[in-house]
Amino acid sequence: MNELQRDMKYQVQEGKADTESKIAMKKDAIQSSNASIQLYKDEQKSLQEKLQK
Repeated sequence: MNELQRDMKYQVQEGKADTESKIAMKKDAIQSSNASIQLYKDEQKSLQEKLQK
């Protein structure tokens, strides 16, 4: 993502829009992955609590 942001300095407006779109997609993918990780952590914690009972 940082590489894409650096490359934007040397792009024309149309290229910048494409790069911004790619960056937005990567940010969305990161947020989705983080949400999935949190979901799995919560599920793991719940299962561990059930095992302890």
